[in-house]
Amino acid sequence: MIPNSTESNNTISISWGNKQEILVVTCIAILTGFLLKIPSIFDLNEDAYFARNFSIIGMPSLLGYSLYTSKQSIKQYWHILVIALSLVGYLHIIPTDLENPVFVLICLHAPVVLWFLFGKAYLDNAWKSPDIRVDFIRFNGEVVIMAGLLLISGLLFSAITIALFELINMRIEDIYFEYVGIWGIGAIPVLSLYLIHNNKNLVQNISPVIAKLFTLPALILLLIFSVMLSQSQQMIFDDREFLLVFNLILLAVMALILFSFKNLQDSTFQHYLLFGLTTITIIDNIFALLAIGYRLIEFGISPNRLALCGLNFLMFGHISIICFRIMQVISRTKSIQSVLRTMGKYLHIYLLWAIFVMVGFPLIF
Repeated sequence: MIPNSTESNNTISISWGNKQEILVVTCIAILTGFLLKIPSIFDLNEDAYFARNFSIIGMPSLLGYSLYTSKQSIKQYWHILVIALSLVGYLHIIPTDLENPVFVLICLHAPVVLWFLFGKAYLDNAWKSPDIRVDFIRFNGEVVIMAGLLLISGLLFSAITIALFELINMRIEDIYFEYVGIWGIGAIPVLSLYLIHNNKNLVQNISPVIAKLFTLPALILLLIFSVMLSQSQQMIFDDREFLLVFNLILLAVMALILFSFKNLQDSTFQHYLLFGLTTITIIDNIFALLAIGYRLIEFGISPNRLALCGLNFLMFGHISIICFRIMQVISRTKSIQSVLRTMGKYLHIYLLWAIFVMVGFPLIF
């Protein structure tokens, strides 16, 4: 389970774990920094290296720290290590070709598989519970918020440091990034995970507050966008880049809905807002599916079109079920818990799709 920090009165007590945990976090941060430095150390093509190893760079932070905190023996999590090593091997046996859409799609879907391994490693058998999966999604949101805060703080500290040395006519930008900045970036993932794991209450209320603040603006914006879209339907059918951006918008809306349900006492007004947001998202998703279908018929099947089509079908099914559950909550025939449970149960379908893209697409195309 995800631990809570200790809070008394108006003072939050920050837990730093034990000395062994701090040592593990430090070692993982150094290893991640080393993985980031490999292209410069061995003079490799950075674009190809980072495209292929994006998931691998995150493995020490996510899997290493999670398996350490689980306190399990290697016999209990050997299957996670086998899958992780298999993923690493698979990513390194496929030919590197940044112009090949199949290679790009494999690299883009590998983090999805890594995230599920992270969830299994962090939660162990609790991962089987849909409710715990939703809590884990929220936990990830809090880790991302903490990572953002650490990144902003690091950038501010770096700017001040560089500016101070410029006052004495010393330009240290290149040296600073080479020997300090890159290692700091490598430390952010595990440090964020470590801080939230030991101090759950630090940012636990930020993600739902942000989600609720932006629900109404997102609803208004998406409504205006949908009206304008109906006046320029040809753009979504002909412009591939527009279609890609449109799908990113749908994913953002999905995330907004997921993080809006923080507790079981949300207001009825918030429920209506979310119902409106999901309804408009479903309508826009139908537009996207029609556009992709048109492109498939007009230009034939391609890896990108098939991947987008599959993703949109998954989102359409997911958001439709969520919308139906929210409608039941409004009519008081179901509780909010049913919405959360629906969110958690659907996650494995995304994993199956990611595996299909990674393994099936090279065989098909």
